[in-house]
Amino acid sequence: MAARSTEPETARPLLVVHDTDLAEEISRLAAASGGELERAPRLLPTAWRTAPLVLLDESTATAARALPRRRGVALLCRRTGERVWRTAFDVGAERVLTLPDDERELIELLADAADGPEGEGRVLAVLGGCGGAGASALATATSVAAARAGGRSLLVDCDPLGGGLDLATGLEREDGLRWSGLSVGAGRLGAGTLRRALPRKRVGAGEVAVLACDRDRASSGLTPEGVRAVLGAGRRAGATVVCDLPRCPAPGDPDEPVLGDAELAVVVVPAEVRACAAAARVVAAVTERAGCPVRLVVRGPAPGGLRPRDVARAAGAAVLTTMRPQPRLAAALDRGDLVSALRRGPLATAAGAVLAELAAAQPPSPRSIPALPAPF
Repeated sequence: MAARSTEPETARPLLVVHDTDLAEEISRLAAASGGELERAPRLLPTAWRTAPLVLLDESTATAARALPRRRGVALLCRRTGERVWRTAFDVGAERVLTLPDDERELIELLADAADGPEGEGRVLAVLGGCGGAGASALATATSVAAARAGGRSLLVDCDPLGGGLDLATGLEREDGLRWSGLSVGAGRLGAGTLRRALPRKRVGAGEVAVLACDRDRASSGLTPEGVRAVLGAGRRAGATVVCDLPRCPAPGDPDEPVLGDAELAVVVVPAEVRACAAAARVVAAVTERAGCPVRLVVRGPAPGGLRPRDVARAAGAAVLTTMRPQPRLAAALDRGDLVSALRRGPLATAAGAVLAELAAAQPPSPRSIPALPAPF
C-alpha cells in the first residue's frame, strides 16, 4: 500500500528559495502586504498545486520543470539575464521580479494572494444636500442593509467634522483602526488585513466594518492615497463600500477618489425650499467630479407641499426614492444604537432602494429623470 503523503496543504503564498538573504527580504515584504508566507526548503507537488502564489529563485525552479504548469508563479532574482529568462520560460513563470527594484510589484502580488479571488465590490458615495440632511444616517442604514442581506459591508467615514461613524454604530469603545492609524505604505492594503483591523459589528447574516475619523486628534489621517487603498481593498473583498462624504467636495480633497471610483452618488435632501437650493450646489459640484450618476433621496416631511418632482427640478438630479421621518431616530443615534433601530422603517426601506440601484450597475444618463416615486 502506498504511503500517505505528509505534504502540508497551504492557502498561503509558497516561498521556496535557497538564498537566505532573499528569503528574509521577501518575508519582510509579505509582512508589509499584511500576509504570511509558507516557507519550504524544497518544492513539493501538493504545495505547488494548492498555493495561491509560488515564489521561486533560479536554484529552486529546477524542480518545477517536472510539475504541471500552473498560473501564479514568479521567479525572483537579483539581476536578470539570458539564463534567468530561459529558466522562467521552462517553468512557466508569469513574472520575473528583480529585487529590490520590483518590490512594489511583489507587494501587490502578495496582497492579491492574501485577499484570495478578487471580489466584485461596489462603492457608494453618500452626501448631504444641506446641513443635517441625514446623510450619515442613510450611509449607516445602507451599510447595515448590505450586511443584513449576508454580504460584506464596509462603512467609511470621510467626513472628519462629522463626529465619527463609530458613535452612530455604537463602536466608539471598540478597539480597532481609525483613519489616523492607517499606514498605506506601498499604496496597497490587504483586504483581509484591513477588515480584521477595523471595529466590526455582526448584523444578521453579515457584518459591518467601520473605518471612522478620530475625534481626539488634530489630524484626521485622511489622505487621497489612504482613501484609494481602502476602496481598493473593499472592492477586492467583494464588499459594499459605503462612504459618508462631507457635503462640499472640492478638487484635491482627501475624499476626492471616492467620487471618481463610485458606481453611484446619492445626495440626501429634505423636502424644503432652502434645502433644495443648497442641494443644487452640492449636486453641481458632485456631478462635475463624479464618474457615476448622481441621485437624490428626498426626506420628508414636506412642510410647504414640495413634491419629489419639485425637488428633482430644483436640485438638478433624478429622485431615486423618498423616505418619511424615522421614528425615534435621534434617540437611537444618541444611544449609539442606530444599527438595532434599522431593522425596519423608512430608513431601512430607503437603504434597500439605494442598494438595488447600486447593484443594477446600469446607470442612466445623469441628465435623464426616471419615473418619479409617489408623493409623501
